[in-house]
Amino acid sequence: MTGTQMAKDDYHARAQLEAALLRGRAPAVGPRGGPQAGPGTDSRTGAQDPRTGTGSPARAADPAAHPLPPSRAAADGSLAGPDGATRFRASLAQEGMWRSLRGGPGSTPPLLTGGLRLRGPLDAGALEDAWNDVVARHDNLRSTLRQEDGRLNQVVAGSLRLPVPVTGLAIEDFGRFTRQEVDRPLDLAEGPLAGLRLLRLGADDHIAFLLVHHIIGDGRTLEVLVRDLSAFYLARTTGTTVPLPRLPVRYGEFAAAHRARTEGPRGAEVGDYWLRRLAGAEPAELPTDRAPSGRPAALGGFLDVPMPADVLRRLTEFARARRTTLHTVGLAAFQALLARESGQRDISVRVPVSYRDGTELQDLVADFSNDVVVRTDLSANPAFGELVDRVHHDTALDFAHHDLPPHLLEPRMDTPGLLDRLFHVQFTAEREFDVAVTVGELGAEPIMPPDPYVSRPLSLRLRHGDGSARCLAAFALDRFSEERVARFVADYHDLVGELTGHPDRRVLG
Repeated sequence: MTGTQMAKDDYHARAQLEAALLRGRAPAVGPRGGPQAGPGTDSRTGAQDPRTGTGSPARAADPAAHPLPPSRAAADGSLAGPDGATRFRASLAQEGMWRSLRGGPGSTPPLLTGGLRLRGPLDAGALEDAWNDVVARHDNLRSTLRQEDGRLNQVVAGSLRLPVPVTGLAIEDFGRFTRQEVDRPLDLAEGPLAGLRLLRLGADDHIAFLLVHHIIGDGRTLEVLVRDLSAFYLARTTGTTVPLPRLPVRYGEFAAAHRARTEGPRGAEVGDYWLRRLAGAEPAELPTDRAPSGRPAALGGFLDVPMPADVLRRLTEFARARRTTLHTVGLAAFQALLARESGQRDISVRVPVSYRDGTELQDLVADFSNDVVVRTDLSANPAFGELVDRVHHDTALDFAHHDLPPHLLEPRMDTPGLLDRLFHVQFTAEREFDVAVTVGELGAEPIMPPDPYVSRPLSLRLRHGDGSARCLAAFALDRFSEERVARFVADYHDLVGELTGHPDRRVLG
């Protein structure tokens, strides 16, 4: 999930048009024991109605899977065999991640974790059934990645039931548990690539712990899973139907459409844009207080620092007055701080973006994340208002050219490894996760599992909600002390307050 707003161009419009042809309905799910028949469903067999193309398999664990008829190739090139599994060529992003993992385990496990603390009487059996309803709804949760006949395929099981283990745990051991789960070997060819664990803190106090491999999910995926799990759990415990629309597009269809665009003229156009944009760029110089070791450390530190209320107010009012986003203003201030502290004037920062440009992609469990480099020239020492306008303009162009995976751009660059070095400092801004505060009789609140790993020396995330915000800083312990990063975040807050209150002030003093 990002706090960015994607610029729309003809590429995005074509993607939305293609996916719009695939809209339908989601089947209803009844209480524990089985799904209810939906429109176009044979209530006796759960078979698809050939007139409508909709349907709901009969098994309770698989109310929303939609396997193709055996041995029939679909328009996206997928092929369903007699075992019910569907194969299609993995997406470009998945191929890139797969290649990065082939040389052995990476220093940073590419896993996503999320937690939901549940207080009140919990039906563990209904939660397991609800999780399997979610697994049935989303193809990627039933997927593995396999190298077959010289290409990487995604293999989607027609049905799959996953247990939800229950573990007694003290809350102070949550960090240790998270580390153990993240460190557990995960075979992409065998799966499963996602799991739910129920941690019992007390009789009426639990944590639902989600773990998803990044190759099938992104930050938004965790929000989708929490929302869907809540909806299916409520249906299972109350005997009501699930108010979730049928997913309008499947990931295999998106992967095929994106590959066709990227391997055509669009890919060459985007590659040419980034070669021009990054010509002569250098990695941002970091305000470290520790000499880097010869081998980067995977373990990192993490700080969660609330933004002062008056600083957030100024930031919000300034963004509204300039008709831009908190992301743009926060990024401009971040680049100004790096320039002030390093003396460098050409600042490049990695900014995560998302392929979820159309509404039809918002509810898919999949990885739509990508990275762009936002490069800003501060050599003229602009006023802050001028800098924000420039960053607003430049990021609109950058985000409109976000659809080329880095592993396809890197070979075209003159300096080997430059793109990875440009990624070593990151900024993003995003809204707090939007999850229900109740699930039936349960009170629910997000709980952030501590992440012991970092994938780059410094990342700053501005997470904001209604009336509050905080800066989440992740940092490499071989480059920064906790005290140095705490001071850096405090300086960032001071700079945001200073510059948003005085937009005519020069950013470098």
